[in-house]
Amino acid sequence: MSTDLSKYRHDYPMRVRSFHVDRQNVVHNIWYFYFLEEARVEYLREIGLPIDEDAFISHHRFYVVRNTCDYYRPAVFDDEIIVKTRTEYVKNSSVGLEHAIVNAHNGELLVAATHIIVHVNAETNAPERIPDYLRDKIRTHEGDGVRFVE
Repeated sequence: MSTDLSKYRHDYPMRVRSFHVDRQNVVHNIWYFYFLEEARVEYLREIGLPIDEDAFISHHRFYVVRNTCDYYRPAVFDDEIIVKTRTEYVKNSSVGLEHAIVNAHNGELLVAATHIIVHVNAETNAPERIPDYLRDKIRTHEGDGVRFVE
């Protein structure tokens, strides 16, 4: 998991709302996964995937098969944060994504996370090779920062 923030090309700004925090006024740990999900969808939109009501049903179906999350500092109510997203690697049917959540004002790293998503056939739900058009979109967006492993 890279904490080198210069590797991330996608930023998704957010503000911590009252319902995100617990009685200690810190973001409850489960909310970070919701933040990461929002950022992941916006990342896919930014690289050029059409996002509509059928996007993850029939167009480009992926299953999240692994999540990791390391918490370094808490975010609190009304903090402005940025969820940074990048593709680390693309294999036959899987994509490794990395996220860094930082404080928008001082750049302090709050959370580092990884996700592995697997492309599946919409009819059989079996893993299948990630289509070339998607590989091309990732390569164009990430440049040399992504590894392709066949």
